Amino acid sequence: MLRFRVVKDSGKAAARRLAPALLLIVLVAGQGLALDLDARRMATGGAVPPLASRLGGENPAYSVVPDRYPDGGFNIPLPLGLPTLVDVLSHMDPESEDFDPVAVINLMANPPFHMELTEPSPLDGDILIDLGLDHFRLFWEDAALFLPQEPLDFGLRMERFSLGLGQTIDERWRWRAQVAPFVDGAARAELDDALYGVLAEGDSVLGNSRYGLNAELDLAGGVAWKLLLAGLVNPYGDTEIYLAVAPKVITGFGMLSSDLALSAETGDTLFASEDFAVDQVSYERYTDGFALGHGFALDAGLVLRRGPWDFGVGVRDLAGSITFASTTLERRRLVDPAEEGRDVEGELVSEILESGVSHTYRFTPFWTLNAAYSRETWLLMGELRLRPWRNTLHLGSEYYLGRLTLRGGLRKDFRDRWQVSGGLGVRTGPLELNIALETHNRYIQDERGVALGLGLTI
Repeated sequence: MLRFRVVKDSGKAAARRLAPALLLIVLVAGQGLALDLDARRMATGGAVPPLASRLGGENPAYSVVPDRYPDGGFNIPLPLGLPTLVDVLSHMDPESEDFDPVAVINLMANPPFHMELTEPSPLDGDILIDLGLDHFRLFWEDAALFLPQEPLDFGLRMERFSLGLGQTIDERWRWRAQVAPFVDGAARAELDDALYGVLAEGDSVLGNSRYGLNAELDLAGGVAWKLLLAGLVNPYGDTEIYLAVAPKVITGFGMLSSDLALSAETGDTLFASEDFAVDQVSYERYTDGFALGHGFALDAGLVLRRGPWDFGVGVRDLAGSITFASTTLERRRLVDPAEEGRDVEGELVSEILESGVSHTYRFTPFWTLNAAYSRETWLLMGELRLRPWRNTLHLGSEYYLGRLTLRGGLRKDFRDRWQVSGGLGVRTGPLELNIALETHNRYIQDERGVALGLGLTI
C-alpha cells in the first residue's frame, strides 16, 4: 500500500486544478444571495417599508394603500468595493502562479458594490492521498467548506420594468393594465451520500460501489400582460381592508426543462477499466423553433390597517403555468459498446423520444407576509418571504431625528443563519446619504463576514 501526505502549500495548487469544478459548484450554490444594493434596505436587515414602490410587486394591494412612511426615493449605490478589483484581477489568470479561484469566487458572491471589512481565511488545508489495491482516497480538508451536504436549490422570478396605464374608478378603487418581461428559473443539484463522502469527508473509493450526482434545471421566459383591480373594501370601519386581484396572461417565448443523472459504478478491482461503468442520462424539453407558449397566472393581495399597524399577505403567480404546443423531448445517454453493435466505448447518443408534443411549464407561487408598526418617530417592520428554494425572515427598524435616521435590522439568510445590520441616513435637501453595516455568510469559506455599504437616495 502506498500512503503519503501533502500539506499546506499544496492547497492552492489543488485549488488551481479544481478551479472549473469549484466555479461550477459556487455558481449553482450562489442561489440569489440577496445582496442588497440599497444601503437603506441593507441597514434594516432587508426589510422594507410597506409602500407601493417597495412591496407593490409582492402584494398588489399596496398599490392603493396610502403611504405614511418615508419612501426615500430612487437609490444610487456607491461602489465602495471597486478598489478590491485591483487585487483580485491579479488572481484571475488561470495560467498565472498567482491564480486563486477562491478569491475570484468570493468576489462573485460579494460584488464590489460594498466594501468587505473582513478577509476570509485561505483554503490551505492538508491534502491526504491514500492508495491501495482495493481502495483509493483523495481528501482535501477544506472541501467540506464549499460542498454542502444538503441539496443546492436556487431560483429567480422577475417581472419588472413594466409599462402600462390606469386610472381611478372612484375614490377607493383603481385599475391598471400593464405589460412586463417575465422570467422564471430554478435549479437543483444533489450529491448522493456515497459521492459526498468521497469528495468532502475523505471516504475511500471502494469496489462494487456506486457514486452519483443528480441535477435539475427549469427556465422559461416571455411577456406578462396584467390587469390589476385594487381598492378599499370598508372605508368607514376602524380597520381598513384593502384587496387586489391581478390576473395575467403570459406569452412564452421559450422554455427548457432538463434532468441530469450521473453515476459511476466500480468493479471488483479498482483501476481496471473493464470493471468501471459510467451511466449518464440527460433529459431536455425545449420549444421547437419560434413556437410561442400561452399561459395564465394570478397575483392577489390583502392589507389590513388599524391604527399604527399594517398587516399584509401577498401571493404571486397562483395557479400559474405556460403551455407550449410543440416541444421536443430528447434523451442523451452513454451506451454499452456491445449495444446495437457500437464500436466506441462509452459513446454518447441522442434519441428523440417525443416531438411536436404539448408541454406545460408550471410556476410555484411566491408568498410574502409582512407587518409594520409606525408611531411618530418610530417605524418597525418585518417580512416573511416563502419561496420554493428557501424561506427568509427580515426584521428592521428606523428612528427619525430630524434630518438623521438611525436604522437596525435582523435577518435569517439563505443558509438559515441570523445576520445583524445597522446604519444611518443623513438628509440634505432632496438627497439622503445612507451608510450601512451588515454581517453575512457569503464567503465560500463559510465564515462570517462584515460589509460596509454606501448609497444615495434622491
